[in-house]
Amino acid sequence: MHIFPMRAFLTPLVLLICHLGVAKDIPSEDESSHLQTALHFDIKSELRDLRDMVVQQRAELSRTMTELRDTKTQVEVLKTENSVMGSRLMRSEGQLEALKTENAGKNFVHQMNYFYKNIFTNTGEHYNQATGIFTAPVRGVYYFSFTMGDFLQSTVMGLSLFKNEQLIIHSGEVGDHQQFRNASNAVILQLEVGDVVFMQLPANYRIYDDSNHRNTFIGILLFPV
Repeated sequence: MHIFPMRAFLTPLVLLICHLGVAKDIPSEDESSHLQTALHFDIKSELRDLRDMVVQQRAELSRTMTELRDTKTQVEVLKTENSVMGSRLMRSEGQLEALKTENAGKNFVHQMNYFYKNIFTNTGEHYNQATGIFTAPVRGVYYFSFTMGDFLQSTVMGLSLFKNEQLIIHSGEVGDHQQFRNASNAVILQLEVGDVVFMQLPANYRIYDDSNHRNTFIGILLFPV
């Protein structure tokens, strides 16, 4: 039976355990290089992905901006077309009403409502040329006047001014004077918002108009109330 010293046996065992522990915790030089290479590859891959994502987003943004500009252009074109169509419609309505006021190519007017073809001032567009109606934009006191002319030869000349459906004043002349005559009148009215004022040519009456603009209609807001 051999008895080994205990101290001599423990020393190699401790060294072996220490050696194993160090080998487990610290990677070898090859393993460290491999880890660094893998890490570097991952970073480059992520950077490429980010770069591709940014490029794609820039392309999408550019495409969106182009589509937005195209849409704005189309909107402007539609606005222009609508404006042109609106102007054409207004001219057509005015021409239609002008044709209604002519009798076989003559300048004599025989219609119930008189439409003034020539507009000199229409601030706020409150006079509708297509209907011959003025609509009060505000509650206030207004001044209205009108003139007319005709060559009286067995004819009746006259015009009536209406507020809503109420006859306010009528002016005219009857006779066979064999000469040109004129007539005019004026009135001051208090109107509410939305009240209408218009001129009416009674049945069997007529007035004459030409390039001298012998027939006029004036409406002025004196002051609001």
